[in-house]
Amino acid sequence: MVAPGTPLRATSSPMENRSGIRRGATRSIVPHARTASTMVQERMPPISLISDSSACLPPEVARRFGIAVLPIVIHLPSGDIRDGMEEAGDVVYRSLARGESVKSSAPSPLEYLAAMEGAEGDPVAVTPAVEFTAMYRNAAVAAEISARPVAVVDSRTAAAAQGLVVLAAAEVAAAGGGTEAVVRAAEDAGRRAELVAALDGVEHLKKSGRIPSVALDLARQLGIRPVFRLNGGAVERLGVPRSAPAALRRIRREALARGLDRAAVRVVFHAANRERADELRELIGGADYLTEFSPSMGIHTGPGVVGVAWLRPASTER
Repeated sequence: MVAPGTPLRATSSPMENRSGIRRGATRSIVPHARTASTMVQERMPPISLISDSSACLPPEVARRFGIAVLPIVIHLPSGDIRDGMEEAGDVVYRSLARGESVKSSAPSPLEYLAAMEGAEGDPVAVTPAVEFTAMYRNAAVAAEISARPVAVVDSRTAAAAQGLVVLAAAEVAAAGGGTEAVVRAAEDAGRRAELVAALDGVEHLKKSGRIPSVALDLARQLGIRPVFRLNGGAVERLGVPRSAPAALRRIRREALARGLDRAAVRVVFHAANRERADELRELIGGADYLTEFSPSMGIHTGPGVVGVAWLRPASTER
């Protein structure tokens, strides 16, 4: 919890005692045919939320809630581009297909500081889990330097699941909630955030150097598409199905076992694989929106990733 006037940040420790917030007290996060009557009206909230491009927030959703999205810089042999540019995915995946070296840089403390100092309302920054990236640390440094009260929240997840944490905070801010309420909402959503996805193969795992070449060669021959889960700042391997349809069925099974069918909001995402994403959306009974997997994360996974993110019901344990 962050008290008004305190230029400090919410800690990333999973052991911290954090207050929850009742999901029933807020309205639907995104417009959808099932919940059209609960659309949030556009207005400037007293809190200014800051996120980053890896959160897979659709531009129209970020604009609706006034969320500042800091771009991750992608370094290509031909020059640097910003994650979030319309053509970023095509450029990155073509470069990877050519075997070129592609890297990325998280927003720096100075970039976070500029966003915090330029915010119209009290800034609340929501970052990916500290285990995955330097963004939490960079935002925390900026918060210490800033002359105004700032809160920084570790979402305990990443990608589209982080986006749902940001949106949970945004709807509380849009309803008039102050810093404490918005931070509580983000922390509560972070505890309930789930993401299950499948890679389209194992080729891009070779660059990590953590998997023996013999194992990778065998996995390629078998057509393995690893299915994994993001939760609590950790990546958990769930299975190694041998076909795309089997991978989608495994995603559905794992997601339903963790409360997807009772989730208030769900989002399907993909990396240059819209057809497979549509299949997954139909398989799970629909989604509130479909979004593109951040190319800055696609550097590590390669194209073809497809998955679903949601917030577990408040009463559901892990």
